[in-house]
Amino acid sequence: MAIDPIAVWADMTLKTWPERYWMLDLAEGDAAPAAEAVSTASGRYACLIRDQAGISVVIDQESAEELARQVPVRDRFGPFRVVSTDGDLPFDVIGFLKPVLERLNAEGIKAGPQCGAVFDHLFIYEKDIDRAETVLEDFIAWAKSRP
Repeated sequence: MAIDPIAVWADMTLKTWPERYWMLDLAEGDAAPAAEAVSTASGRYACLIRDQAGISVVIDQESAEELARQVPVRDRFGPFRVVSTDGDLPFDVIGFLKPVLERLNAEGIKAGPQCGAVFDHLFIYEKDIDRAETVLEDFIAWAKSRP
């Protein structure tokens, strides 16, 4: 039986990570230093993606600066703040992020989604974080009020 994503949102809490984050675009050959940077950023959010364009890493500012001293950075985006789900999130729920992304996008807020095995994450431009948190809180309140 399908899991209702709105019902999951009704019971969700969120965590905004305190650090400032950056997304770095690196060449594929820089995967090892990027993985090392992710692994040494303990206690903080970090994500590493390898795709057809090369390596993307979302990492806290201090770690991003250290990594940039080790390898050439092709491009840099941010600063971001990361908002993570911090409640029970069944892995098999379908369409969980879509309604929230639609609400954020309708407000002109870019939110980059990243799904983990246990939690989902949104990296949001720091300049938009206050508005984004309000949209997310309002969405959860709406989900709770649904019949």
